[in-house]
Amino acid sequence: HMSQAEPSQEDSSPAGLLAAYDAAHDELGSPPQSRVRAALEGAAQRGTPLTHLALRSAGVGSQGAQAVAEVLSRDTNLTQVSLEDNALGDDGAAAIARGLNGHPSVFRLNIGYNEITGRGLRGVAELVAAGGPLLCLDLSGNNFYQNVAVAMVAPAGMSPLAPLGRALASAECRLQLLLLDQADVDAKSLAALVDGLLRNTSLVNLRLGENNIDARSASLIGKLLRGNTALTSLDLRDNKLADAGAATLAAALAANSSLKCLVLWSNGIAEQGAAAVASVLSEQPSLRILDLGGNAVGVSGVEALKAALLRNRSLHTLGLANAQLGHEGGIALAGAIEGNAHLTRLDLRRNSLHVAGLMALRLAMKTNSALLEVAVDTAFVGEATEDRELEQSFAAEIKAACAANKDRTHNEASAVPGEAAAALGGTDPSRPDSSGGSRALDLLARKGLPAAEPTAEAGGAESGAVSHPFSQPFPATAAECRALGRARLQALGVAEAAIDVPLLGAAAPPPPPPPPP
Repeated sequence: HMSQAEPSQEDSSPAGLLAAYDAAHDELGSPPQSRVRAALEGAAQRGTPLTHLALRSAGVGSQGAQAVAEVLSRDTNLTQVSLEDNALGDDGAAAIARGLNGHPSVFRLNIGYNEITGRGLRGVAELVAAGGPLLCLDLSGNNFYQNVAVAMVAPAGMSPLAPLGRALASAECRLQLLLLDQADVDAKSLAALVDGLLRNTSLVNLRLGENNIDARSASLIGKLLRGNTALTSLDLRDNKLADAGAATLAAALAANSSLKCLVLWSNGIAEQGAAAVASVLSEQPSLRILDLGGNAVGVSGVEALKAALLRNRSLHTLGLANAQLGHEGGIALAGAIEGNAHLTRLDLRRNSLHVAGLMALRLAMKTNSALLEVAVDTAFVGEATEDRELEQSFAAEIKAACAANKDRTHNEASAVPGEAAAALGGTDPSRPDSSGGSRALDLLARKGLPAAEPTAEAGGAESGAVSHPFSQPFPATAAECRALGRARLQALGVAEAAIDVPLLGAAAPPPPPPPPP
């Protein structure tokens, strides 16, 4: 250890934070955690304040969280704190929340997979309700379940997520991104969350993947879609909605004019459910991104989508990976994209389109000038060599057609200055539109903001990138990340700030960490 003087309450310099961390562990009677100390010591040696503390799986623990909280209470420069998978428990989560109370600049906090229950969530909820700079909160992989017998008789107001629901209803709440994937969110907790969101005007992005949300709970999601006008992205991947739940959501979606991204990946939805969702696309004015991948959409589901796409003018990205389309589905979908001037991204991987399906898509691309990316597979199992060669040839022609569309779009946008370029048909949806909306609204980006570049201060960057033809890193560097953080802090009321669109057809969220030996 470096020799340190006793820190003063006001000392927020890198050296002062290191001294405070060491002093806290001395008081706790435990050794400092190596990765935490290395990050603090590196900053002290450089004389450069930390802006991003990335400590995923660093073994911090409940006691170590008390020392980290002491650092957070003195710091004035951090913008992102990641403590995922650190066995913080309820006491550790409460300590971190206390440390961040009054912090001037931390806008992103990740405390997922930390064995936090409803008790530990209370302090975090108080932080959300306080209305500070916190915009993005990841609580995925925690244990917000309650005993079945208790859940049957207790009202939603006593559920584990009830404190968070009340915090979201606070007039001071500024949270814009909330991740609750794989968090054991039962019906009562979901009801409490929805009740809070019905009075919330800041949250734009909500993820509830892998929570066993079924057709009965779909009515709660429907209530949210009908009553909330702030939410722009809803991710329900890997739940159990089935056809009945999809129909419930579709009915609610018809009354919603603010949602831009809906992810229903792997929900046990079959042709009837897909047709129900398709039925509202014809008149739905706002939805831009729809992921129905991982469901048995089938040929009749694609036929319903085809009819909807011929009338829809807002959807630009459609995910149908692993949707059991077959060659007949590929042929039907080709009829939807022929001459379509609005759809720009299409995911058809893992669908066994075979020669006939790929040929139909290749022919349809001859009259399509809007599609910029079409993801398809070739070389299906059990096929003859000549079929594989044809498939590869057709896939190459589809890719070339998309590239030609990109070049044409780029040239047209370059030739027309200002906002007029955004009004061109087929313009890249990642660019601002004529209404001045943020490019992040339509950007298929990484899961969350990227970590800072690998430096000693960050303890190594966390990888959020997923290999996918639609992925676009945003922002790309630590400097851009910090600049974005500052911009968000200057405009906390701007809803687009927390847009974090998931990758279509991407892998499910990571499983919880294994129990300690």
